[in-house]
Amino acid sequence: MTECKSQRRLLNLAGFSVDATQPLALFKEVETETTFPLWLNLDDVIAVTVEMIANRLPGRGEKRDILDYLLEAKNMMVSDITIDGVAETGYSSRIIFDGISGSFSINVEIVTALLAAVRFKMPVNVAESALASSALIDQREFATFADNDPATLKDILDKLNPEDMGKYPM
Repeated sequence: MTECKSQRRLLNLAGFSVDATQPLALFKEVETETTFPLWLNLDDVIAVTVEMIANRLPGRGEKRDILDYLLEAKNMMVSDITIDGVAETGYSSRIIFDGISGSFSINVEIVTALLAAVRFKMPVNVAESALASSALIDQREFATFADNDPATLKDILDKLNPEDMGKYPM
């Protein structure tokens, strides 16, 4: 079952964090500066973090592997990466390929989807249901915060939901 485009957000993988013992991926919506967390397991976070670091190493962009050659031979490209589901029951993800012979999708583990997003430098199409099951962080509230402004600090604290206290590292 697929969701229509209006029930999805195109987000960039921004990084990772850990809340107590539960790691999470942080996705950022460029226009609104809003960050959305998706809960992951530690193995997935480690694998994607290593790939993100490796992609920043000099000379990494010139290296090709068997997947590059296969996509080239079949005249195909990765056209979309999607994440569906909810945090409580787990996420499902797909990678969609397009080529001259048509398009197809494969269901993959979330770590594979995130690795593809890093590798192909693509945003991820995340379902609203997945985002709704995780709390969101509006970075705009914190962007102009000054340590010596008690009124701003009070305003931020007043807006905090008590259920969210302790969810994110300080």
